[in-house]
Amino acid sequence: MVTVLDFRRTRSGVVLGVACAAVLALGTACAGNGGERPQWSEGVSGADSGTAAPTPTEASPTPTGTPTPKPTAARATRPPANTATTRRARTMAEQTTATARVTGGFGQSQNSGGLHQEGCGSPTFGLVQVRVGAGADVSAVTVRYRVNTPVPFDGSGSARTLGNDRGTWLAGLGPFRAEPRNSAGGTIAVTATVKFRDGSTRSARTSTPLQPCRL
Repeated sequence: MVTVLDFRRTRSGVVLGVACAAVLALGTACAGNGGERPQWSEGVSGADSGTAAPTPTEASPTPTGTPTPKPTAARATRPPANTATTRRARTMAEQTTATARVTGGFGQSQNSGGLHQEGCGSPTFGLVQVRVGAGADVSAVTVRYRVNTPVPFDGSGSARTLGNDRGTWLAGLGPFRAEPRNSAGGTIAVTATVKFRDGSTRSARTSTPLQPCRL
């Protein structure tokens, strides 16, 4: 007996079989060789985690520091008010006076109006008179002078006593050589230095004019 297949039915059955085979293969692969269906585990919450979250520790308040007292300034100790001060003994120079002035030369008027350079007038010579209050204590007297002219010059010398009067000392002043550049004259400044027996000294100063040259 010959069976004639219906072509349309046959094609539908083949398609259905292929589809069923594909579904079975996919189910086998997903089920793992025909085992149980895969179980999907849910996400683990923070509360169920094996490691517990650290519990925050409340910070203890910082203790307030005790204020440090300010140091008390120590008062300076004052010396006793009745401390005696040692006084220095006064020297001979401090206990007396000394003065100096320029007078006319020997045989001339005691009041000097100044000196002239040589060949320019008269007088050309004078005396420096030094008077000391405590003459007995004087050991020596020196005299220095400086002539303040366009061309200045100076000099020095020793004074001498008159007899036994050690309270009066005299020293010569001049004469001065004429200098054309000093024809206008100037000022003669004199310094006398008195030395006493204890080594102390006292100075006296004076001045007199150097007159202009009229020649």
